[in-house]
Amino acid sequence: MNTIRLENTSAGHNKFYEFVGVKAPGRFTVKGLYGRIGQAPNESIIYDGDDVNAANSEFYKKMAQKQKKGYVVVSNNGKAAKPATEEKKTLLMFR
Repeated sequence: MNTIRLENTSAGHNKFYEFVGVKAPGRFTVKGLYGRIGQAPNESIIYDGDDVNAANSEFYKKMAQKQKKGYVVVSNNGKAAKPATEEKKTLLMFR
């Protein structure tokens, strides 16, 4: 399971968005957990299907939307994020 966390704490925001990738035999699911930092998350399904390329594509599309809104990557699988130029090369929901 892969988890990538983004946060938006600019301009009075205090929100997070986590991407969780779950791989089962022949199945790929990308979930979005989101809400205010420190509160219980809401959950949505971003992709659920059998195509790994489609799963990664939907992940990147949703991540780009969040980054346009001011979210930044703060952790990748529980580890602190690398600088943005390095992080973009290593972020994959499923390898």
